[in-house]
Amino acid sequence: MDFSFLEDAHQTWQDICVIGKTIERAEGNFHIVGMTLTDQVNLYIIEPYDRAKDTDRPGRGIRTQRRILREDREEGFSYLHCSEFRFGNKNLQVQGGSGESLGYAEHNQRTIQLFMDMISAGWQIPAWLKNTKWDDLMLITLTMTGEVKKLPGYSPDMPVTICHGISWTRHILEKTVTLQVGKSRSFSFTDHEGDVVRCYVNNVLLIDVWADMEKQWSDPKTAEKFSPEQLQQARKFSQDALEQNVPKGMCYIGVEYECTKDINLSFYAKQFLGSRPETHRGSSSMLMVRMKPDRETGTHHLPLRGCMIQTPVAPDTTIVPAEAFFYMKKIDKWTETV
Repeated sequence: MDFSFLEDAHQTWQDICVIGKTIERAEGNFHIVGMTLTDQVNLYIIEPYDRAKDTDRPGRGIRTQRRILREDREEGFSYLHCSEFRFGNKNLQVQGGSGESLGYAEHNQRTIQLFMDMISAGWQIPAWLKNTKWDDLMLITLTMTGEVKKLPGYSPDMPVTICHGISWTRHILEKTVTLQVGKSRSFSFTDHEGDVVRCYVNNVLLIDVWADMEKQWSDPKTAEKFSPEQLQQARKFSQDALEQNVPKGMCYIGVEYECTKDINLSFYAKQFLGSRPETHRGSSSMLMVRMKPDRETGTHHLPLRGCMIQTPVAPDTTIVPAEAFFYMKKIDKWTETV
């Protein structure tokens, strides 16, 4: 180590503001430490961190696509996705943010200095936080938009209003659904809130993605958006991705459905869920194909949605053993005052 390390680790603030407000939630305690001003405004929040999400995944057994999807769990509640903070009559818009486990940051001199400077500025570490292991905590850093010359004033009796943006939560379902091409069907399940959700599959269709790609790249409207070189490059990327994922002559399965609750379903073929991840030679390209129905509502006058099952099948396929593997539940914008 040399003295250049100290220059990289040392940081000075144009302004610093201690907030020191704990928010008690069902998920645990969250603590707004404060804000700093350099060439930008950063706000710091300490959150609970479930280290088991990184350590409890079994190391043995066959690693199938089903197992990978199961292990890809949601992170749970976090202030990382907030859109705005209001301190009195002062609004701060969130530009972006990042989160880091404090277990990884305990040897990070910048993090140590941040906490030391907050203490020097008057931060009092709450009793519940003093003996909490850093491995069980995460530091969220939110960066605000715009140029600010001075941080907004704050006093302990000042309410802080936090605006949360739209977010989605994922819930594993693993509901077996046998799909028939050209046929409709329905099924139901009990969601995470204990409500029975009825889903109606309006149609199951085979989609020739190669033909769709050729139609897209031959459309004059598409050509208007690119230069000839860009068009050729984008077309080649699409072709390379299709060659690695769906052979010519094979099809993907499109599912049009509607549900009695505002959710998005993700269907997967049983064949895919039981398979192991493929290793492509050379560079690997993934092509995510989305499906959007050409109607707003389905046969039951509910919002009509589409899902593409990206497992290649023969063009004469009639039966598709599948699963509604998970559903996404939308969380609308909301505010809280703490």
